[in-house]
Amino acid sequence: MQNRELSRQIDSLKSLLQRTGKATDDAELLSHWGRYLCVLTAGFLENSIQEVYTEFVRRSSSPAVARFAESKLERINNPNARRFVETAGSFKREWADGLESFLDEDDERRRNAIDSIMNNRHQIAHGGGAQITVARVREYLNGCVEVVEFIERQVQGN
Repeated sequence: MQNRELSRQIDSLKSLLQRTGKATDDAELLSHWGRYLCVLTAGFLENSIQEVYTEFVRRSSSPAVARFAESKLERINNPNARRFVETAGSFKREWADGLESFLDEDDERRRNAIDSIMNNRHQIAHGGGAQITVARVREYLNGCVEVVEFIERQVQGN
């Protein structure tokens, strides 16, 4: 991960994920940890889409254009995989096509990771009975990180 802020967030998430297994054998408490970590991972996804593309517009455009793009990127909330592809396509059609292919590789594992995190976060935030485990969050986080790293490579090679 190139972005320092995103790298810090990933390190924090991975540290929490590692410590949860050692923290308790209480199944109910682990269930709450799973929900908490899911919400944090969803926040990471929201931050990622903003951070990566904001860095790109700051490097490649005038200050006025960068401010405009940043204001649009800040409004992206709860980004599912489709929203990631749409955002990439707003910059370059080939970025959207490449990201779409990357999401669909490996039986759509990466697409499912993003969509599952966002769907579970939505259920959690609205009092639903999200049944997400710490192990599942760990699995989804790995897929999400792969997607963000792919997007970073796209914008760096622009």
